[in-house]
Amino acid sequence: IKVLLLLCGDLSVNSIHSIRSFTHSQLKKMNIYRILTFVAIVLLAIILRFLPHPYNFTPVIALCLFGGAYFGNKLVAFLTPLVVMFLSDWLIQLSTGRGFYEEMWLIYGAFALITLLGVFMQNRVSAVRVLGSSIAGSLIFFLITNFALFYPETSATLGFVSYPHNLSGVIASYTAGLPFLQNALLGDIFYSVVFFGGFYWLEKRFSVLKLA
Repeated sequence: IKVLLLLCGDLSVNSIHSIRSFTHSQLKKMNIYRILTFVAIVLLAIILRFLPHPYNFTPVIALCLFGGAYFGNKLVAFLTPLVVMFLSDWLIQLSTGRGFYEEMWLIYGAFALITLLGVFMQNRVSAVRVLGSSIAGSLIFFLITNFALFYPETSATLGFVSYPHNLSGVIASYTAGLPFLQNALLGDIFYSVVFFGGFYWLEKRFSVLKLA
């Protein structure tokens, strides 16, 4: 910034002082320790997705909620779970050839919508809101990803069963997905407790993590 002002011939003492004040306030606001903690949580979410786990018992929805609630930059909040999913899907694609599939847009869209629940919790995080958002996130994901009309009627991709595009097909699709909903609920609640509860404990334990 100083270089640009020099080139423009407008670098006064007051300008330098303003730049220094701005830079200091921005760095203070960013809180590097807080950011590193968020990065560690994101990396943990990536690692957990590759560890053996019950089907649908994953940390992605909890990460959507956590990012929406705590990441100051909303674009980062929305992109983080999508990047986590894409990187892990890419690695799965490299290792098994089954990481990418036609319905990716549906899964990613559901995660983006669930992130909104976290955004609504910004500066209002509480145990009740986290629990309610976890359950709501599970139900939103279930309702979107098991809606038969979103899938091809006459073909199956990556093992997805196709259902007729009518009321009976929608009911059959949701009925078939019910056994997986329990694991999703348990996983979303569990990892929300881990992420939100863990960060709450860290903030209480280390004051440097708190926002100024």
